[in-house]
Amino acid sequence: MLRLVLPKGSLEAATFELFDAADLTVKRSSQVDYRASIADPRVAEVRILRPQEIPTYVAEGLFDIGITGRDWVEETGSVVQSLGALKASF
Repeated sequence: MLRLVLPKGSLEAATFELFDAADLTVKRSSQVDYRASIADPRVAEVRILRPQEIPTYVAEGLFDIGITGRDWVEETGSVVQSLGALKASF
């Protein structure tokens, strides 16, 4: 089961739309809640965090997969595997 971390802030709306288009709607109780959920048995945990934190958390193994900008991966020096670039207006 996947532990997923998604970006808050300017990348948030486009990321949620991307997941919604894949029938993986992200739900959370409020805009300030860092916990979210996706009604899919493959997804165990969803967190909404600052994009600059995501590469470090994935590299440390706290999450299995995350969405963030390549710039944050490079700036943090995190050793993570890129699965590719998203075709979205981030």
